[in-house]
Amino acid sequence: MLGQASEKNAFLSELSAAEYGALRSHLAPLELRVGQCLHYQGDGVEDVVFPHSGLVATTMSLRDNPGAVATLIGRDGIVGAMAALASAPAASDAVVHIAGQASRLSAAAFRYVIDQSPSIRRRVARYANALIAQSQQTALCHAAHPVESRICRWLLAILARCAGDKVPLTQSTLAQMLGVRRTTVTLVAGRLEAAGVLNCHRGYIQIADKDKLERHSCECHAFFNSYISKLLAASGEPAPLSQITEPQRPGKRAL
Repeated sequence: MLGQASEKNAFLSELSAAEYGALRSHLAPLELRVGQCLHYQGDGVEDVVFPHSGLVATTMSLRDNPGAVATLIGRDGIVGAMAALASAPAASDAVVHIAGQASRLSAAAFRYVIDQSPSIRRRVARYANALIAQSQQTALCHAAHPVESRICRWLLAILARCAGDKVPLTQSTLAQMLGVRRTTVTLVAGRLEAAGVLNCHRGYIQIADKDKLERHSCECHAFFNSYISKLLAASGEPAPLSQITEPQRPGKRAL
């Protein structure tokens, strides 16, 4: 056990005692509040954030459109690592959609620790690879799959990063994350509710049957998890806390 700060964030929890010791003195607690933007697209990243709970989404907006979510980051990962490491402007906004707790350290301290520890650098590189894979899978999903499948895929991904069977998001927020109209989400949610997949409540969505949710989802969720399993197997690392280990459904493969 590495201490209270590392018990929930998967990246911190997987560090050895020596690796965590290199980070410990730089870490500070951070409360994640809904609507809080951890960094804005085009700005420098001042802090690297390790969520222990809650959900952060990276979004690239258009001039007349709020855009859609590219990646989800919860207790499985790190917010701002790649931009901080490269001393580069952020490629997207990073917005809190579900409140929670986190640890943070300055971008300068993060670069210092990475320079001093090749093993942590390798771990960060693997995580960066996983995040890129997630964004690529999301781009394919937006282009190739209908809204119902995409909604189910996002709900599965969010559920994996939350405790229990409740997703504390409104339909309006889910529509914003998907880059579609709220009325579209309402219609799809109604069909899924009638099919016994989920129950919609004020302020949250409850998953009534996860197996049905998986069947209504596109193959992107299973395909991404399969890739992460291979990535971690190649590196010898344990699966992240949010990972759902499941075989890819036969006959389905990302294009």
